[in-house]
Amino acid sequence: MSLRLPSLLGFAALLLLASSAQAQRPSSTPFIGLRGGASAYGGDIDGTSGDEEFAWLFDPLGWAVGGELGYQFSRNLAFSAGLLYGNYPAFGRPFTSPVTQQTDPDGLDGEDAFQIQGLFRYSPFTSRLVPYVTFGGSAVFGQGYETGGSRIIGYGPTLGLGLEYMLGRKLGFFLEAQTTYVFPDDAADGVDPSSIDPPLGWADAADFDNLNFYGAGFRFYFRNGTPVDATIDCATDLSVGESGTFTAYANDDATQPVEYMWDFGDGSTGMGMTASHSYAAEGTYTVSMTASGPVNSETETCLVNVRRIPQPPVLASCRVTPSRVGIGENVTVNASVSGDPATISVDFGDGSRASALPATHAYSSPGTYTISINATNGDGSDSCNVTVTVGDSFCDEVTELNTVYFDFDMSALTSDARSRLDENIEVLRRCPNVCVVINGYTDDVEQDKLRLSQRRADEARAYYVANGIAESRLRARGLGEAPDANNKEDPGPGDRNARRAESIPVDCARLDSMGR
Repeated sequence: MSLRLPSLLGFAALLLLASSAQAQRPSSTPFIGLRGGASAYGGDIDGTSGDEEFAWLFDPLGWAVGGELGYQFSRNLAFSAGLLYGNYPAFGRPFTSPVTQQTDPDGLDGEDAFQIQGLFRYSPFTSRLVPYVTFGGSAVFGQGYETGGSRIIGYGPTLGLGLEYMLGRKLGFFLEAQTTYVFPDDAADGVDPSSIDPPLGWADAADFDNLNFYGAGFRFYFRNGTPVDATIDCATDLSVGESGTFTAYANDDATQPVEYMWDFGDGSTGMGMTASHSYAAEGTYTVSMTASGPVNSETETCLVNVRRIPQPPVLASCRVTPSRVGIGENVTVNASVSGDPATISVDFGDGSRASALPATHAYSSPGTYTISINATNGDGSDSCNVTVTVGDSFCDEVTELNTVYFDFDMSALTSDARSRLDENIEVLRRCPNVCVVINGYTDDVEQDKLRLSQRRADEARAYYVANGIAESRLRARGLGEAPDANNKEDPGPGDRNARRAESIPVDCARLDSMGR
């Protein structure tokens, strides 16, 4: 063999100079490898005795060189086809037997063999420095020949251990030890003691031989760039309508350009290292980001939990139309409702209810009613009130009440005055929204006019209260001498028509503004 380890190392040095300074474990790329080192043989003529059971692993050592061509599927797994040519000094050891060494018609001398190997290489790590195992099979062309000169081709499994260090982005240096189990027993060394007659002077320890290799080498990876190694940072907890930020990260030495595509899981997509998105409905969404570069594409995912924002109902523009009606006339109650769907309840204030808006109702009795509107859902409730005044047409036409008259210099009610006030009381009972201002007067002859006029107004008020009219609906005022008093028109003392208490009907809302 003219190719020796110094030549191999020189070629590897040139590859090292051509590689970049970045050193990340490659993937998805073809590669070539060269190796050289020591060889050892274990078999029927290794020259070891029983107390030297493992001496064949290293004694005697020869040399071996080889190459490989393969493909790195991922950062963990590769496959290669290669050739390993070895020199095994034990093949030429003299021994006492009728077996003689034969001349190799293919040009191999009596100490050489070569293997054609197909090997998988697996590493559990993806760092710059990784241990690995090799496993596969080999075809062995050694010293074994059939009678007549045809070669015996050996075969068997190949197992190995190694350690690889990435010197650059494309170049790796490795140390490796491997062994090949060769079947049949005479394929590698040309000797199968169990088949020789007469038998040789030693026992057949196994029906196979071992060819061992201990060496180092270089692998050159033909990748166009550094693969993308991506991660993502997601906004994993959002509310409906809330905008979240999604960020992608890639290794600094990834070959550019690198493009980032987002799929937010609700039919929406985005681009760029940073993207923002909001969701219109609650739920759990799978967000995926794909980073694509010249060497590879990598997809990362995350889950986003989108929760609903609590939306209690809100009532606005609560109203009743019209706000003043007669008995038996319809009113319409309505309001605007915002927020999530809610259950509606309308209380008309007279024991009647409705469960939807707008709501229509007619009252059978006069009065002022408070209408309550309530909206409720799982997140809360809201309510509002409106009022409606119910009367009858008779009350709308009440513009005056009976006036009562008093004897000269007196404030006590006469029987005629009581009769007149009784008629007024019937009107007030029918019309609860009608209040009364009582104005008391004297004639132009009577003395202490203000005091007397006030007593006359108070007497009328007391009679109203005694007959069930609320005092809050009454105002009594003593106004002194009547402006139309004229004692010359009345033959009695003073002017009888001026000695009076007038009951003036007013709307109760006006009465509150008049004070006591």
